[in-house]
Amino acid sequence: MEEESHKLLLRSIRLEALGDGIFAVAMTILAIELKWPELKDTSVQAFINAFHELSPRLFCYFISFVVLGIMWFGHRVMFEYIGRTNRYFIFLGILFYMMVCLVPLNTRFLAENSLQWGTIFIYGLNLSLCNLTLYAQWVYGIKHKGLLERELPLQVQKEAKFLFLISPVVYLFAIIISIWIPVISLGIFIITPLLYLIPNKLDKYLP
Repeated sequence: MEEESHKLLLRSIRLEALGDGIFAVAMTILAIELKWPELKDTSVQAFINAFHELSPRLFCYFISFVVLGIMWFGHRVMFEYIGRTNRYFIFLGILFYMMVCLVPLNTRFLAENSLQWGTIFIYGLNLSLCNLTLYAQWVYGIKHKGLLERELPLQVQKEAKFLFLISPVVYLFAIIISIWIPVISLGIFIITPLLYLIPNKLDKYLP
């Protein structure tokens, strides 16, 4: 009984705060990586050429920023249900944040080699591992009732599973397609975040 009274109650708020900071830094780095090419003169054509040169970076910046925003939202909602942590839950969180921190690096790699199979593979793998590590953390949290803050409806559990796993499946398809038609893979990377804008069953649980 005395041992029980000395047990620590590890609230998830500190881990969530760490995640918020990591997302903020990663998304800021995406913007910092954008640099206008040096203009040879001030003509309209020079600006058009500069924009054309910058466009691959803008394209990849848009995709990665939106994807990280969606992941942050899923991360945020997760902590509405999971209010406590333990060492294993924290470790899974660290793995997830590790993957998130690699997104700016691989975004730049993709921007500089947009139509190469290898860069598409690395970028797609990075985003997939972000989703899968976050899903692993979510599954661990909901399977250990001592970590839950509130009751988890079965519908939320099923819909969350679908939303966590749909992206890795689509990214795998994009990686395979890139072997033959890389430009289609880039289109898939654009479309995938838009899937999360479609109304789903979780909306009724949101304010």
